[in-house]
Amino acid sequence: MTTNNVFSKRNIDIVMCIDGTGSMTPCIDNVKDSAKRFYTDFARAMTQYGSSVNVLRIKLIVFRDYLSDGQESMVISPFFELPADEDNLSAYMSSIQAKGGCGEDANGLEALYYAMTSDFTTGSKDRQVIVLFADTTAIPMGMRRDCPEYPRDMVDEKGLLETWNCVQSHPSNLRDRNKRLVMFAPKGSCYEQMAQRYNRSAFTPVEIHNGLSDVSFDAIINMLAASASA
Repeated sequence: MTTNNVFSKRNIDIVMCIDGTGSMTPCIDNVKDSAKRFYTDFARAMTQYGSSVNVLRIKLIVFRDYLSDGQESMVISPFFELPADEDNLSAYMSSIQAKGGCGEDANGLEALYYAMTSDFTTGSKDRQVIVLFADTTAIPMGMRRDCPEYPRDMVDEKGLLETWNCVQSHPSNLRDRNKRLVMFAPKGSCYEQMAQRYNRSAFTPVEIHNGLSDVSFDAIINMLAASASA
């Protein structure tokens, strides 16, 4: 096991896309509570899969609805390097509140695009993990394009898939062998459909409108570690 751990030591970037609308309080509170122990818990889980962490960076994207939430419709943090930045990550998380939204759904697909175009590390053994937490489906991509805050250069759903597939016309730091997409969302949502079309992805169903209160954060850590080790 020791030899395997040394061989599998990796830099790991995790981008968390979190639905920040009102029903998501349980999920956001769980992420807040885990901030100061995330590195320890994640590193411990990685050892169970024969891997270890060299550098772990965490980035947060909190998404709501471009129609109703203005500048808070897409809130994007820098990367926090753990464990050195645990206090800064915790302080950043403490400012996030579940609020807003316009109806049941939110702009999760646009959040995934921002996650895919993050400034990832690109080493051959590194892992680039995007994890999405949502308790509804997403607003169709581009439906909010007439809203003032909607990005003028946002891709459509075809462009999103091409970005994930590392098509040259949609440049990003994603690497096909390094990338992983992990989604926690309701059964029957567009995210479940994405998992069938997007390679290197995993989908875990959650209860609708329940803020992921039916999923333990230990289970989330374990799935992230499994994805990052694979």
